[in-house]
Amino acid sequence: MYQYPKQILTIEQQVQSYVDAGMKITSQEDVEKALKSIGFYRLRGYSFQLYDNAAKKYVSGTKFEDIIETC
Repeated sequence: MYQYPKQILTIEQQVQSYVDAGMKITSQEDVEKALKSIGFYRLRGYSFQLYDNAAKKYVSGTKFEDIIETC
């Protein structure tokens, strides 16, 4: 059986990854709801324009609501 190199992240870990990357979270419940319905990787795709790859952080002041508005 193939072993995937990355572990599956829990919803709480997914939220924490956004926080660790500098995103402002005003409502953890809203983020968890969006992650469950839209998905972590799809939401990441919507956030690329707000993410600085060189710094591995979101642009200062980025809020989760900014990503939801682009969906």
